[in-house]
Amino acid sequence: MTKVPPADITAYTSIFSPTTETSKALTSFSSNAKKGSPRETVSKYLKSRRTCDCKVPKAKNHINPYMDLWAHSCKKLTTFLGPLPDPSYANPANAKRTHLILPVLYHHFGCVVPTYDALYIISELVAKSGGGVIDMASGNGYWTYMLRRMKLDVVAVDNMASEYRTMWIGDTVKADGVEYLKKNGGGKGRVLLMVYMITAGDFTRRIVRAYQGDVIVVVGTQNANRYTGFSNCTAEEWFEKEMPGWEMTTRIAMPSFAGKDEGLSVWQRR
Repeated sequence: MTKVPPADITAYTSIFSPTTETSKALTSFSSNAKKGSPRETVSKYLKSRRTCDCKVPKAKNHINPYMDLWAHSCKKLTTFLGPLPDPSYANPANAKRTHLILPVLYHHFGCVVPTYDALYIISELVAKSGGGVIDMASGNGYWTYMLRRMKLDVVAVDNMASEYRTMWIGDTVKADGVEYLKKNGGGKGRVLLMVYMITAGDFTRRIVRAYQGDVIVVVGTQNANRYTGFSNCTAEEWFEKEMPGWEMTTRIAMPSFAGKDEGLSVWQRR
């Protein structure tokens, strides 16, 4: 694989830093890209996938160890500069390689790095709804932990089937997601957060149908490669098909590991 200039990798990871304003960082990332380079390709893609009216301020005293370790892993894997279409640079549709530390990071933190942008957007959605967040299939609770640091009321729900992982919170509600929603007003008044939806079987479909609130935040792969997504479509295509009464109002890129293309999308009832 062809190496990517270290300065380009640093510029890519800086886009997601809490100390930068994302829209300005994206503009800088694009304007300093050489014509025909991987940096130019990924900058065009990232900008095309951003649909966000919310101006996120720079964070003050924002601590996120997962972000630091993610940025370090990108720099060590010298071929990776975010989701690129060229197979020479770890095409998300056919990737056979990622960083060796990825399983360790998954075990300790989770599948997607929560950025300050993402946390802020969720906090703004909660402010409008006047409720809180249900972190559905919350795993080890890292997203719940980070959202609570933003002073949000978050309930983490998980069946706790996976025992071998680092837990960031001690009050996960051990329950089937659909049953939890049925017993708690369908989650009405709360934002439903789904980080890496379960794509096997009909769990996600049943959750969406049981949810009685107005806002769903989906975080996870934008791939359509049967590796970490639905078997025959992207998550966005799935939601458009399964949720005809909803519309996507916001979409932003999220930090990606090699061979992946992470994003956050907000869906609201029409």
